Amino acid sequence: MEDGKDIWLRVNIRGRDTQFWWSLDGKDYVDIGPVFDISKLSDEYSEFGEFTGTFVGITCGDRMTHSRTADFDFFDYHADVE
Repeated sequence: MEDGKDIWLRVNIRGRDTQFWWSLDGKDYVDIGPVFDISKLSDEYSEFGEFTGTFVGITCGDRMTHSRTADFDFFDYHADVE
């Protein structure tokens, strides 16, 4: 990623199946890694599936040098009820 360039991020969740995506133009998205079980991202991961509450947010961490940052211009959430 070039400094100062915009990037769009998206996540699709269906049940426990989760897929992350990125885009440079907000139209054509590329998947990031495989579909995985989002229950493992719970604040209190449990093998028995206890509900720990709903929370949604966005964060960025520089795990290598702890010196880089990210600015988020907006956060948009859409829930599709099936």
